[in-house]
Amino acid sequence: CLSRGLGDVYKRQDIRKRERMITNFQKQSRKDDVKLLVWIVVGFLFIAWFCSPPGNKLLQLCFWGNNTKYFITKLFSDNSSTEYIFHRNNAVYLAKMYPDKPTALKEMNKAIETLPSFASDAELRNLYKDRAEIRLFLGDHKGALNDFINSDLISFSDNLKVAMLFKVAGNYKEAMNYCNAMLNQDPFAYAGFACMAEIYLSVDRPDVALRVWNLALDRNKNNPRAYVDRALVKKAMGDLSGYNTDLKLAREYSPAISEEDSIIEDSLHPKILALSVR
Repeated sequence: CLSRGLGDVYKRQDIRKRERMITNFQKQSRKDDVKLLVWIVVGFLFIAWFCSPPGNKLLQLCFWGNNTKYFITKLFSDNSSTEYIFHRNNAVYLAKMYPDKPTALKEMNKAIETLPSFASDAELRNLYKDRAEIRLFLGDHKGALNDFINSDLISFSDNLKVAMLFKVAGNYKEAMNYCNAMLNQDPFAYAGFACMAEIYLSVDRPDVALRVWNLALDRNKNNPRAYVDRALVKKAMGDLSGYNTDLKLAREYSPAISEEDSIIEDSLHPKILALSVR
């Protein structure tokens, strides 16, 4: 009986030992799998970075990192509720990498299409606003205007963009409403005066544009940009003496100021996409 009891003890100890060996092997195997996956990801990102076309390599690396993250997440879980964020971030990267190609818009369209049905209206409006910014950056003025209006999220800083988009579309009355909206919020807003003067210049009324700049400088005599803009209106009207006088005044405040800089041009053709990834 004693020997049989000891035999049972040894058997149980042997079984436990084997179970611990199997458990340790499984843990080690999982660690090895994780290490292998990490090396595969690193290798893939390096190859993608090395083989990508000339340009901003950091942006390209972030783009491929975003795609790799999406692929790995999809392998291990259902990511349908956040897929739209992946497409939205891809659109931001693509717009910055290839501003002359429509690939970013395709991704942004996918983001809107994959937005879950339970998502809030605010999230949908945010996506329309993001697509408006991308379309404006890519030069699609008509599409940008539609998306800004559909977003219903036009901020103070967006008013000038929307006004100029309406101006490009030939709707000067609606454009003027957005100029007035800026000045109603801030009576000293340089963008509001620039917006209004640009519309009057577009309808061949430089005399009214000049009065707009006179009012702007009455409210703020220390704005060198306003002096430059008034100088350009005077030049267009043939008043070269007034043009030179205003340029001199502008350079007293800002010696390096340039006639080429234009808030109007920047609003229609932004050099930088202000969107960031989520």
